[in-house]
Amino acid sequence: MPYVFQLIINVQNSKLFPFTPANILLLVLSLACIFSLLPASYALAAGLLWGWFFADQQALPLSSWASLLLKIAIVLLGFSLPLAELWGTARDSFVLTVSVIAGALLLGLLIARLLKLDAQQGWLISSGTAICGGSAIAAVGSSIKANSHNMVISLAIVFILNAVALFIFPAVGHWLELSQSQFGLWAALGIHDTSSVVGAAAVYGEEALEVATTTKLSRALWIIPLAIVASISQHSGKIKFSLPLFIVFFLLASAISSFLLSPELMAQVGTYIKPASKNLFALSLLWMGTSLNRAAIKSIPLRSMLLGIILWLAVSISSLYVVSQWYP
Repeated sequence: MPYVFQLIINVQNSKLFPFTPANILLLVLSLACIFSLLPASYALAAGLLWGWFFADQQALPLSSWASLLLKIAIVLLGFSLPLAELWGTARDSFVLTVSVIAGALLLGLLIARLLKLDAQQGWLISSGTAICGGSAIAAVGSSIKANSHNMVISLAIVFILNAVALFIFPAVGHWLELSQSQFGLWAALGIHDTSSVVGAAAVYGEEALEVATTTKLSRALWIIPLAIVASISQHSGKIKFSLPLFIVFFLLASAISSFLLSPELMAQVGTYIKPASKNLFALSLLWMGTSLNRAAIKSIPLRSMLLGIILWLAVSISSLYVVSQWYP
């Protein structure tokens, strides 16, 4: 306990996190996530409200920490998903996943041209919608040498639509009486970032979370060929990409649970891992929400936002129709 108090004192003295009412509120909200008192969707909403009013009152890199927490939570979830299940889910959704990626990319680039948007902006928003939001934008942006202004705009658009999807998708899923597997597949295809995918699926149910996570991570692997295509298309002469390391650890965790641990032991471990991963998902969404402030929203051009909305609606509606009609 003395070490905990010393850590608090050090943080206070660093002036990065002064104990203002706003930061105390953020600390309380964070503890609520850790102790399962604040579900994922409400955590994001709380983070957005906090960021809107208090974002300028602390200098901690909450967005980076949120990204790390999300990756840890996904790896933990891998311990509860055997490799056979992962392979079956990825195989069953392969054709649909590839179709959504190709269709979203082509449609996005076409609409961007019709709206007379900057080519970089078209590539960034389209790739973020087609694959996995911020991760795809970062990889493609690096490959096409996108300027920071276009990157910030694209990330802000994706984040706003992620926040909207986190609330709308579960409501629509219940309204249409989608099964757990149907909703998990739809969330993985229709929502940009992995954080909001797992957040929406966790609210819907455990099976939905497993299907959504597996499908989304298999979709994220398409970052690599997309970065190559974008670089060639924009003649940047620079191809920069890497396989997200947390996906490798997720697969390793799944392999450990499949081959090294007995079913009885995994059942016991699962009773602790699943709640822990859900709490980390909620905490990561809370901290991600704090990064969207007024300045970021005001910087978004109308035509860029229009591209993001049209493309997101097209992907969400078309994938919902296919999933509800052709997948049990």
